[in-house]
Amino acid sequence: MAYRRETPAGDWLRRVYKNSFTRNGRRVFLRGWSVKIQHQGRRHAFSLVARSRAAAAFEAKAIYQSLRAEGWDATLAGHSRRRPGDRGISMDTVEFWREHLVTRRYHFSASGQSEQDLAARISHAGLSCFMPLGSADPEKAAARARSIYHDVLERGWEPVCIEHPRELVVGFEWCSNPVIWTYTTIHTLVKEPKEAAGRPRGAAALPNLVILDADAGIRRSLAWCIDRGGDCRSVPCNSVAALPRCLEIYRPRLLLVNRALAGHLGFDLPGQLAAIPQGALALTYSVAVDGDQLFASTPGGSEGYVFKRIKPEAILEPLHNATQQLDLRTEDYQSRVRSYFRGLLRVYPKDDASGLGKLTRRERDVLQLLSRGQIDKEIAESLHISAWTVRGYVKSIFARLHVRTRTEAVARYLER
Repeated sequence: MAYRRETPAGDWLRRVYKNSFTRNGRRVFLRGWSVKIQHQGRRHAFSLVARSRAAAAFEAKAIYQSLRAEGWDATLAGHSRRRPGDRGISMDTVEFWREHLVTRRYHFSASGQSEQDLAARISHAGLSCFMPLGSADPEKAAARARSIYHDVLERGWEPVCIEHPRELVVGFEWCSNPVIWTYTTIHTLVKEPKEAAGRPRGAAALPNLVILDADAGIRRSLAWCIDRGGDCRSVPCNSVAALPRCLEIYRPRLLLVNRALAGHLGFDLPGQLAAIPQGALALTYSVAVDGDQLFASTPGGSEGYVFKRIKPEAILEPLHNATQQLDLRTEDYQSRVRSYFRGLLRVYPKDDASGLGKLTRRERDVLQLLSRGQIDKEIAESLHISAWTVRGYVKSIFARLHVRTRTEAVARYLER
């Protein structure tokens, strides 16, 4: 599929204008640029932080796309958070992206990147994603982040997601009540990994698992995880329409299906291992940009929550090689899964459990509301405190429990 490449030298270069005012009948130009944007019958002038005209054009276009995706209220609220006269650092500069580089904690060896390689979180038009940058050198990584950001502005997210790897968290939904999920971190693969070309053929290579996902990068990554696990072989399927033929040809024991597609299958029991009319067992999974978003996507009102981070190549660990056995019923698979998770539930040693005992009453209140899936604003309203105070309590909870994410803190709380 070909995508038309737009440049800031077009319409937006003509729309941005120098900041100025009139003194004694003469026009005085100031440093900086502005743009007037009209959308849905409203018109507003935006002051831009970019220093060059080309960078201002990119920034103006980003504001317009945000208006189309999020509306006036969200766009104006985000823009107003800058102080008047604060020029800041433009997102169009390498300097900006150098200050926003991060080292991610979890490594995905199929991507070919090292553990020291840097990443950046790129946000635009209501979407956000961590993008691995393929270099440990800050200058090279920042330049690549800027290039990807420009690509998103010019062509949109769809072609960028096809051409560049993304870091994602995938949660496998073994049970919905209580919520029992395993999760892992992957990088989407923009092409087949080199080792895939050398896979052995014959009986051992016959697929007994189908991966149904519309995103080719996710399909390749999950296939790598499954094939590395050694218990079974996988075959990809890119659409619901192609699935019946795929199931007829391969007759797999297991179907992994993205939760977004589960409803199109007539799969009435997403969130647990269950049989589907086509004769296979199906397991749904959710995809998120980070662990916090993954936890927020879990169903509310459950009796309990258990999350376990696993290595990418161990994503089917709860099945204990069951996909190789042809005489097992759905109940047998579910029994193996229950047995696996029962083994995980154990009493923490005193030195681990003491972290919860050190929490203050208010910190316990915040953590309890976090466990219900509430965001900072909702917690603040429930406790009659500010959102900034909530964030302070969350940081304190992280320090006391020796965790790094909200998901880990809630998991510790729920397994107490």
